[in-house]
Amino acid sequence: MELTTNQRTALLELTTKSEASIQIAERLRLPKEWRSVSSVNQSLKDLMREGLVQANPLVPGLYRLTIDGTTIKELELGENQ
Repeated sequence: MELTTNQRTALLELTTKSEASIQIAERLRLPKEWRSVSSVNQSLKDLMREGLVQANPLVPGLYRLTIDGTTIKELELGENQ
Protein backbone atom coordinates (compact mmCIF):
# COMPACT_ATOMS: atom_id res chain seq x y z
CA MET A 1 0.00 0.00 0.00
CA GLU A 2 1.25 3.46 -0.89
CA LEU A 3 0.45 5.71 2.07
CA THR A 4 -0.47 9.37 1.71
CA THR A 5 1.29 11.89 3.92
CA ASN A 6 -1.71 12.06 6.26
CA GLN A 7 -2.08 8.26 6.44
CA ARG A 8 1.62 7.78 7.10
CA THR A 9 1.64 10.43 9.82
CA ALA A 10 -1.45 8.96 11.50
CA LEU A 11 0.07 5.48 11.34
CA LEU A 12 3.29 6.68 12.95
CA GLU A 13 1.38 8.43 15.75
CA LEU A 14 -0.77 5.41 16.59
CA THR A 15 0.22 2.80 19.14
CA THR A 16 -1.27 -0.51 20.20
CA LYS A 17 -3.10 1.39 22.97
CA SER A 18 -6.57 2.62 21.96
CA GLU A 19 -6.77 6.39 21.41
CA ALA A 20 -9.33 8.87 20.16
CA SER A 21 -8.75 10.59 16.84
CA ILE A 22 -8.69 13.98 18.59
CA GLN A 23 -5.74 12.80 20.71
CA ILE A 24 -3.91 11.77 17.57
CA ALA A 25 -4.76 15.04 15.80
CA GLU A 26 -3.39 17.08 18.70
CA ARG A 27 -0.01 15.31 18.49
CA LEU A 28 0.48 15.68 14.75
CA ARG A 29 3.33 17.90 13.63
CA LEU A 30 1.71 18.92 10.37
CA PRO A 31 0.43 22.20 8.97
CA LYS A 32 -2.63 23.32 10.90
CA GLU A 33 -5.07 22.59 8.05
CA TRP A 34 -4.05 18.90 8.13
CA ARG A 35 -4.55 18.57 11.88
CA SER A 36 -8.33 18.55 11.79
CA VAL A 37 -10.09 15.63 13.38
CA SER A 38 -12.00 14.94 10.16
CA SER A 39 -8.71 14.61 8.27
CA VAL A 40 -7.40 12.18 10.90
CA ASN A 41 -10.69 10.24 10.84
CA GLN A 42 -10.46 9.83 7.07
CA SER A 43 -6.88 8.59 7.33
CA LEU A 44 -7.90 6.14 10.07
CA LYS A 45 -10.77 4.83 7.91
CA ASP A 46 -8.36 4.31 5.01
CA LEU A 47 -5.88 2.51 7.28
CA MET A 48 -8.70 0.35 8.69
CA ARG A 49 -9.64 -0.75 5.15
CA GLU A 50 -6.04 -1.84 4.67
CA GLY A 51 -6.07 -3.79 7.96
CA LEU A 52 -3.44 -1.59 9.63
CA VAL A 53 -5.74 0.00 12.23
CA GLN A 54 -8.69 -1.36 14.15
CA ALA A 55 -11.52 0.39 15.95
CA ASN A 56 -12.23 -0.52 19.55
CA PRO A 57 -15.39 -2.67 19.40
CA LEU A 58 -16.50 -1.65 22.90
CA VAL A 59 -15.79 2.09 22.82
CA PRO A 60 -16.66 3.88 19.57
CA GLY A 61 -14.13 6.45 18.40
CA LEU A 62 -11.03 4.70 19.76
CA TYR A 63 -8.43 3.27 17.40
CA ARG A 64 -5.21 1.27 17.66
CA LEU A 65 -2.67 -0.42 15.45
CA THR A 66 -3.13 -4.01 14.36
CA ILE A 67 -0.20 -6.42 14.19
CA ASP A 68 0.20 -5.56 10.49
CA GLY A 69 0.03 -1.86 11.32
CA THR A 70 2.73 -2.27 13.94
CA THR A 71 4.94 -4.07 11.42
CA ILE A 72 4.47 -1.33 8.80
CA LYS A 73 5.16 1.35 11.43
CA GLU A 74 8.40 -0.38 12.42
CA LEU A 75 9.44 -0.61 8.77
CA GLU A 76 8.62 3.06 8.19
CA LEU A 77 10.59 4.10 11.27
CA GLY A 78 13.52 1.92 10.20
CA GLU A 79 13.66 3.56 6.77
CA ASN A 80 13.86 7.03 8.32
CA GLN A 81 16.83 6.32 10.55
